[in-house]
Amino acid sequence: MTSPRRHVKNATGFVLVWLIAKVAHRVRFRAGGIPRTGPVIVVANHLTMSDPLAVARVAIGHRRFPHFLVMQEVFGWPGVGALARATGQIPVARGSASAGDALDRASELLGRDALVALYPEGRLTTEPDRMPGPARTGAARLALRHPEAVVIPIGTWGPQQGHHHLWHRHTACLSVGPRLDLSAWAGRTDDAAAREVTDVVMDAIRTEIAHAKQMWSER
Repeated sequence: MTSPRRHVKNATGFVLVWLIAKVAHRVRFRAGGIPRTGPVIVVANHLTMSDPLAVARVAIGHRRFPHFLVMQEVFGWPGVGALARATGQIPVARGSASAGDALDRASELLGRDALVALYPEGRLTTEPDRMPGPARTGAARLALRHPEAVVIPIGTWGPQQGHHHLWHRHTACLSVGPRLDLSAWAGRTDDAAAREVTDVVMDAIRTEIAHAKQMWSER
């Protein structure tokens, strides 16, 4: 049972993230199948340091609060780190032996019917065409560990990393796809399955990016 204190903390998190996200971007999104209850894994492409705020706006628009896997360094940033801790974001110690702890924490949250958001690339997109590059298997492993969780791909288009982006409020277009059918890998958690599911996830993200790009051109 959720305590009154937790209800207050959740409500405060909703308001804070919504307000900050609204300042960062004008968000336009194509609604998809994010369920309002139960465990959800959101996977997306990663164009800028601020696009998690756009994804957060979409999640909140579906009446869900997101818990992102975030590089540990962010938790040391003034203001931002305090907000990340207060809203239950998940630190990732990239390149360390404890990096897997983040997936364990995400798994705990899914066990409590939370929404967890990940960027399978594990970093900002660096490809010249701004399409996702090689992906890691963390999101797939989490999905295989939690077959009861709904996996939703999101494609983002619009904002670009750089000083101009930091000082100007941009439109971000996001396309929310349908849940992925991963039933073919039911009961598997091996490396081959993780790689195959990663390929399915990235193909789905690229499909949604195409929709987001069309939204961008028609805005």
